[in-house]
Amino acid sequence: MAEEILIIKDEGSVASLLSRNLSQKGYDITVQGFRQALRQARKHKPSLVILDLSASGTSVSDKCQLLHDVTGAPIIALTESLDKLEEIEGVEYLAKPLDFRKLLAIVETTVNRRRTRKKRSRRFLRRGHMSLDLHNRCLIKGEHRYRLTPKEFLLLRLFMSNSGRVLSHRRIMKEVWNTDYLGDTRTLYVHVSWLRTKIEDIPGAPVHLRTIRGVGYRFKIER
Repeated sequence: MAEEILIIKDEGSVASLLSRNLSQKGYDITVQGFRQALRQARKHKPSLVILDLSASGTSVSDKCQLLHDVTGAPIIALTESLDKLEEIEGVEYLAKPLDFRKLLAIVETTVNRRRTRKKRSRRFLRRGHMSLDLHNRCLIKGEHRYRLTPKEFLLLRLFMSNSGRVLSHRRIMKEVWNTDYLGDTRTLYVHVSWLRTKIEDIPGAPVHLRTIRGVGYRFKIER
């Protein structure tokens, strides 16, 4: 499966030429304006973002930070000014005028590095004093180790991956039970109750997994 590269361009950019070069290398290329790209990236995260905007260094750095927060993907910024870009995690930069051979080399290095990291899948998802063993599907809390049913594991992984966020009943049912049906959420309530016996000191007075009445749940734990 080809790696997906998102190229963000404006008027006067070299996106078309860059797109042709990268397509010939076997990459799956999408070229969009910034706002459209940001909307798409929230739903479908690319392997790499190339930002080619004719703007001031401050504007480009702000856009890089926003894109990194939304996609988590590495970014290559093509810009006349390098101001502040060194401070942003996951951003490589290349000054204009462009050296295409150098740019293609950076693209290949960045994609290969990401591909290698993907192969080294992480073992634990940690929040505070809790660790979720992603390989053995169990919860480690302090000195205790708890076996999880398949649905408990999926549910806790969803909560821990979205710590601090309110998750609606609809989203939970969709991601854990793969259904949009909300006519009967008793199975969700039961699984939440089971999880609380494992993650809470006092399951009847939950601190980490709180009910947001009429909406859903929020998992939060101090680091």
